[in-house]
Amino acid sequence: MKHLNRLYPMTTKNSQSGFTLIELVIAMVLGVFLIGGIIQIFINSKQTYRMQENLSRLQENGRFVMDFVARNNRMIDFRGCASRSGIVPNVIIDPKNPNPNPVPASFSANISGGNNVTSNWSTSACGASNDCVAGADQITYQFGGSCGGYLTGNMATNNANIQIAAANSCNINMYDVLLISDCSSSDIFIATSASSGSGVQTIAHANNQNTGNNLSKLYGPDAEVLVFRTFSLFIRENAAGEPALWRLDNSRPTSDTNPVELVEGIENMQILYGADTDATPDGTANYYVPAGTAGLDMSKVVSIRVSLLVRSMDDNLAAQPLAYTYNGATVTPADRRIRRVFTSTIALRNRLP
Repeated sequence: MKHLNRLYPMTTKNSQSGFTLIELVIAMVLGVFLIGGIIQIFINSKQTYRMQENLSRLQENGRFVMDFVARNNRMIDFRGCASRSGIVPNVIIDPKNPNPNPVPASFSANISGGNNVTSNWSTSACGASNDCVAGADQITYQFGGSCGGYLTGNMATNNANIQIAAANSCNINMYDVLLISDCSSSDIFIATSASSGSGVQTIAHANNQNTGNNLSKLYGPDAEVLVFRTFSLFIRENAAGEPALWRLDNSRPTSDTNPVELVEGIENMQILYGADTDATPDGTANYYVPAGTAGLDMSKVVSIRVSLLVRSMDDNLAAQPLAYTYNGATVTPADRRIRRVFTSTIALRNRLP
């Protein structure tokens, strides 16, 4: 037995070893430093992601809005074949007759604007709560929307109904303001009825909405019916209190879907109008001024210069408020959002030689 004990000595509690209190404290401190480092890396990575995500979205919003504004404003004065002929449309709409749809007050001022508008410049645009952003600009423009409404034959008389191919995208309904034109004439009228059958769509222009039912000429298959469009672009706060670009369809009744919010994060919009004042117009603007400037003739405007102030959706992106320069002034905001300025000069192609 003694020999066995010599070969296999018994372990006792006194021979066991472990961590001392000092070693445990050191290990805990090291663990705290490691966890703190990992947390800091995570926070920095998250902040970098937020910054990149907001910058990407800001750039996307700015490019989309500028492209949208450019595309819409290039349509100003479009009247089909008569766009660049200098033809003054013959308007037979009677404004005294009741119409469920709004009727434009003017069909010749195809572009107008407001400089540094108030929060309640338009009930239709700003709503009952006056949600428009004060100090921003607004622009209203008109054009004929091409939709494949070509005549299927000659009109027998100038008061005859108009027939167009039913395979069109016009979506013409009763009380719509329409424009018919060829390369030598143009008429603007209200549709007093519009059939929805297949093959041919028949459109009437009776005198219960118009001053008369006679158009200026007998239109033929070379003529086109266009839907008269009139829109306003402006800055308004949405339901979340964020500034956004909105569009009001001035030819439709105001409802929950009119005006429409287009893109949020658009904080301001400033517009300058370039007028060609040469005795012999060459299509080049001689100067750019805001709407309402004394002596500015909107009929001579050949281009507009749009400047947008776009901000990030998220706050607390920068370590401190970032100053920015916009519309000739340098501003230090109260928040820590990112802001960028987008500027573009847009030629009104239907007014160029």
